[in-house]
Amino acid sequence: MKLILILFVAFTANAALGQSDGSTKAPSADQKRNEIVKRFDKDKDGTLSAEEAAIARGTLAREKKTQPQQRDYKLAFSVKNPKEFKLDGGKEVFSGPQAGETLPKLLVSAVRGDDAGKTFNALGDHDGAQLIILAGPNRTSIRGIIGILRLVATVNENSKEQLQPVLIYLGDDKNQLAENANRYLEYMNGDPTIGISNDGRDGPGTYGLNRNVSMTIIVAKDGKVVYNFPFPEGMLTPDPHVLGAISEIIETKPEEMRNWLVSAAEERSRMASNNERNRTGGVDIRALLAPVLDKNASDEVIDAAAKKIDLVLEGNKAAAVSVGALASRMVQGNLESYGTKRSQYHLFKWSRLYGAKPAAPTETGN
Repeated sequence: MKLILILFVAFTANAALGQSDGSTKAPSADQKRNEIVKRFDKDKDGTLSAEEAAIARGTLAREKKTQPQQRDYKLAFSVKNPKEFKLDGGKEVFSGPQAGETLPKLLVSAVRGDDAGKTFNALGDHDGAQLIILAGPNRTSIRGIIGILRLVATVNENSKEQLQPVLIYLGDDKNQLAENANRYLEYMNGDPTIGISNDGRDGPGTYGLNRNVSMTIIVAKDGKVVYNFPFPEGMLTPDPHVLGAISEIIETKPEEMRNWLVSAAEERSRMASNNERNRTGGVDIRALLAPVLDKNASDEVIDAAAKKIDLVLEGNKAAAVSVGALASRMVQGNLESYGTKRSQYHLFKWSRLYGAKPAAPTETGN
């Protein structure tokens, strides 16, 4: 009975997430309990064995984690009024040209192609809508830059008004800036104009950038600043107020633009899932390993689950390679944090059987 009650609590949490409104009558406790048994009772004996219970716990726990994320997915693209932008604590910080000011030329060095190292005006002819990102040598900001440029690419795929992204790296070591810029090129969507500062960390003197601000984002139209967003610590994820400014500058309703972003993100997620399935031979690797990694499972249950995995891996090379790679990362990391001692034994075994073999040392003559 204790076992069923534990699973019932997990299932109840999951079921609550699936209710869209109060118009549907919630299933009774007995119905929920029966659904759990029916779903995981593989041998059809009307009860859950220890092994079936371990699988049920792992599955319900994963669903409990993923369902709120899926439900909150649309909230990830919140679009807020740009005029309400405030830094934590309400402190006013200024960096770069402010709203209403005309943008000076942005003379920087190119990083790509035959023009690499040559000075050019990154703003071009200043026509239309522009998103200008001036980022200091803070590597934690790269994630935010990649994220916002991915959204710009989606916006330009859907909007009649195109948004030109401009990305300028600020720093005192031009060689290092150029190396970093080229390293991250493949992750930069939206066809941004990219350059590196000719004037060190402070950037062009005509821009009046604040050296203590890690990232300054300027939203402009036809060469004039509409919004300026200073981020002293950088922007790890696209700020809702910046998205609001983009919505305004391309003359699109916030909800419409948000729908573009959500649809694109869902499509990327589907493609990633398909690619993952193809890469692993159609096997959900983490679900496959879950019973073995259950910290509450006995050695007998873990060995039984591992035996089933061994059979899968013997007939599925792609899954074997994926399990080997994942097990190797676990072994090389903090192995003690995964499952029990028996779990760790099987992880070590799979890392040796299916993980990448270290390169053999080469002999050199004297």
